[in-house]
Amino acid sequence: MTLIGYQCIADWMGDPVLTLADLWPEHPRAMIVGLNPAPVSVAAGHYYQGQTGQRQLSRLVEAGVFARPVGHAFEESALAAGIGFTDIVKRPTKGEGGVSAIEIEQGRRALRDKLAACEVPLVICVFRHPVRALLGAEGAPGVQRHRTDWGAAVFRMPGPFDARDRVASVMAQLPPLLG
Repeated sequence: MTLIGYQCIADWMGDPVLTLADLWPEHPRAMIVGLNPAPVSVAAGHYYQGQTGQRQLSRLVEAGVFARPVGHAFEESALAAGIGFTDIVKRPTKGEGGVSAIEIEQGRRALRDKLAACEVPLVICVFRHPVRALLGAEGAPGVQRHRTDWGAAVFRMPGPFDARDRVASVMAQLPPLLG
């Protein structure tokens, strides 16, 4: 099997799965954390390749978090800005309904340890599910009231179909968190 892009074979709960590799910048300013990769993203070898994922990453570009890439792959632009990518659950599924509570808990514990060890100061959640997994409640879009147990701020992006004015006000909270 020839791997493309950021595909990798990872052990997930005792089984090998084709997934996306964790992408860690040398000095992380933030990590974009998803619940789990979508099959379309794994097939392409790049994070957030679906229509809604692309919309969400474009919002990060519009907020000045990282530069707009050529094409649909955002990883290099994000890494150059000190922002990495990872998921709580490494097994791809079409939606969050395909992920079990046991998988979320196992992935949460493992990822929490990695994020804390790297002293990641900011977690950016493109969708609501990772916020719930990391903080116990999904909270409203924007900067979350509670921090992680290692002290990182958590930012939940607005929903992909939220009104334009709401998106603008929520996304304006993000750049100050990056310094």
